Amino acid sequence: MITKESNKELAIVLCGHGSRNLNYLSEVVRIREALSKKLGLDIFECYIEINKPPIEECLDKVREIYKKVLIFPLLLFEGRHMLKDVNEKILSLIKNTNKEVVLINKLSLLNDIFPIILNIINNKYSEKFDILVTSCSFSKNRKVKKELEVYSHRLSFSLKISKTIFHFVGEEKSVFKELKKLGNNSAKILLHPVFFFNGYLYKKNIDTFSQFFTTENLSPLAHYDDIIESIFQKLIVKI
Repeated sequence: MITKESNKELAIVLCGHGSRNLNYLSEVVRIREALSKKLGLDIFECYIEINKPPIEECLDKVREIYKKVLIFPLLLFEGRHMLKDVNEKILSLIKNTNKEVVLINKLSLLNDIFPIILNIINNKYSEKFDILVTSCSFSKNRKVKKELEVYSHRLSFSLKISKTIFHFVGEEKSVFKELKKLGNNSAKILLHPVFFFNGYLYKKNIDTFSQFFTTENLSPLAHYDDIIESIFQKLIVKI
C-alpha cells in the first residue's frame, strides 16, 4: 500500500507476469518481503496481466510520491511481455515524467541463473541423471527457445548428463514420444521447468509429466534463496 508517510526518496517496484494460481502471489510477496528486509526500502509489486495492481496503475502512483523509482522485472526471457509490456511502458513513463525511473536488467538465464542452479543440483543430488528435460512458456520470439536450448545444453554438459530435451509447456506429447524412443524406462530424469514462480504453467508441466514418468523436479526459481540474493545484488548497485 502506498502512503504519503512513505520514504519519498526511493522506491522499488517488482514487476511480475501475473497468475491465477494463489501460490504465485504468495511467492511474489515472499520476494518483496525478503528484499525489503535486506534493503530497508519501500518495495511494491505490480503485474502485467491477471493480478492487481496493473503495471501502469502502480507506476503512476509510485512516481507521484517518490523521487526515484527502480523497476525490476520478475521475468526470465526476452519474450513479448518483456519487450512490449515492460520495456515500452517504462520508456513511455520516462518520457512523461521529471522523476528518475530506472528499469534494471532482469536476471540473465546464462550469467546469473545458470551457476546458481548448477550449484543447487550438485549439492542436492548425489546420483547422476540420464536425461535433463527443461521447459518454459511459449513465445513466438525465436530467441526465447534458443536461449532455453543454450541454457539446457550448458547445464547438461556441466552435470555430465548425456541426453537433453527442451520444450515449451504444451509440447509435452512430443517430448514423451522422444523419451519413449529411448526405450529405457529406468532412466533417471531431471525435470527443470524454468519459471520464477509456482504458477499455472509450472504446475501444468510438472503434473503432465507425473502421469507418465517418474522424475526429480526442480522447484521454481523463487524458492531458492540464492536467486533472491542475486536480485538483491542487482538492486543494491543502483541504489
